[in-house]
Amino acid sequence: MNNFSLLTTPWLPVRFKDGAMGKLAPVDLADENVVDIAASRADLKGAAWQFLLGLLQCSIAPKNRTRWEDVWVDGLSADTLHRALEPLEHAFQFGGETPSFMQDFEPLTGEKVSIASLLPEIPGKQAIKRNSDHFIKRGVTEYLCPHCTVLSLFSLQLISPEGGRGYRTGLRGGGPMTTLIELQEFQGNRQTPLWRKLWLNVMPQDIAEMPLPCSCDESVFPWLAKTRTSEPLTGVNTTPEEVNTLQAYWGMPRRIRLDFSSLHSGACDLCGTHSDELLREMTVKNYGVNYEGWRHPLTPYRLPLKEGIGFYSVKPQPGGLIWRDWLGLNHEGASDNNAEYPALVVKAVGAHSLKDARIGLWGFGYDFKSNKARCWYEHHLPLLLTENIIPHLRNAAQTASRNLSLLRSALKEAWFADAKGARGDFSFIDIDFWNLTQERFLTLIHDLENGWEPDDRLSKWQTDIWLFTRRYFDDHVFTNPHDGVDLKRIMMARKKYFTKSAEKQSAKAAKARKQEAAE
Repeated sequence: MNNFSLLTTPWLPVRFKDGAMGKLAPVDLADENVVDIAASRADLKGAAWQFLLGLLQCSIAPKNRTRWEDVWVDGLSADTLHRALEPLEHAFQFGGETPSFMQDFEPLTGEKVSIASLLPEIPGKQAIKRNSDHFIKRGVTEYLCPHCTVLSLFSLQLISPEGGRGYRTGLRGGGPMTTLIELQEFQGNRQTPLWRKLWLNVMPQDIAEMPLPCSCDESVFPWLAKTRTSEPLTGVNTTPEEVNTLQAYWGMPRRIRLDFSSLHSGACDLCGTHSDELLREMTVKNYGVNYEGWRHPLTPYRLPLKEGIGFYSVKPQPGGLIWRDWLGLNHEGASDNNAEYPALVVKAVGAHSLKDARIGLWGFGYDFKSNKARCWYEHHLPLLLTENIIPHLRNAAQTASRNLSLLRSALKEAWFADAKGARGDFSFIDIDFWNLTQERFLTLIHDLENGWEPDDRLSKWQTDIWLFTRRYFDDHVFTNPHDGVDLKRIMMARKKYFTKSAEKQSAKAAKARKQEAAE
């Protein structure tokens, strides 16, 4: 298969303003009729967004906020984009000739595996050997077209979970959460051009501290030279000081060479498109690039308050994001255990003057357990730009957390004679609680942003959450009159946790804890 350019060849699946689907060459991104990525899978859509953002940040990122706003107001010039991408074209070739996008520079003598291994849900050798691939079967995905292969390969390098001995995780750690600024409406129109949506996430060079590269070489694009391998005795770690910081967008922890010598005809198992260049196999090898000390601009981070532990990226967890997590994705702050740092792109957008635009936060990523993908999560959240309400929202979250703790204890005491010895998975209580109170939290945000006096509104919030918690308790213990429940035990738990005196005692204890922490 001959190499083709990932910049000038139409290969990215997109949706146009009239609803039609087609393929886009990145050099034509300034086309106002292109409104969205139309990938066959949600994870590949996320990869396509990050591919385009990486291109823009490395080629046309403005020097400062003023230059950024010039493009936002005047539009993205097609000629300017063409000229900016031209120096990058040698780095974005894909095919059998070296260098090839996101693949090892040298031939590999590693293990031959199915190209389906690029996808995180595909069962591995151990699952097949143990015959444990019950839900996602082997052999379902065998052939990929070149276009789907590019996105799948890039997606794997972005999220790269644990993969066995020496198979490195991604630059952000395995399975990171990505947060992007989402353009929901511009000048009253919800059908906004794709370039404008992307531009919200392109950061000025001075704010990002990422100047445009003097030369587009292996310091930015690691597949352009021999891999910086990380064997235990002879290898090296790769830090931001040793390469260009823009490599954050193009991390390549996995050593992979696709087999372009054996091509097949048929339909792609992902997009269904017919191709005479279907790929089936690849060679992989361990001890690729081992990234240390990086903070990716599109991912939020946490720093444990205990000394001696460094930054770690936020990762999706079972049940997905809950509204309590929104604050740490929007603003710097602290929870009980961690200092919270939003993605750099979120901090950067707050510096812009955005007229006639309604924006939000789009977060997505896989929940992994080791190398097993348990679920893909995607959330569309409010972007909290009114800084003076953040302390009040944190107080509201603490109030909710206290009520949830009471609810957990009350339900166990109502359900079990030996509440302390009760065993089982009670996480559904937490998931229920945060999901069912989300609308109340959105109303609280709206009221505070529109001038409601904070003390009065938080007093109302405390009462609303307490009443919700008691009602949830009642709904889950007074279920079926024919069930053999211990009504005396239930009423004792209800009296202990959900009377006015219990509410006052809980508030008094919380106040005492707060005062003790302040001292």
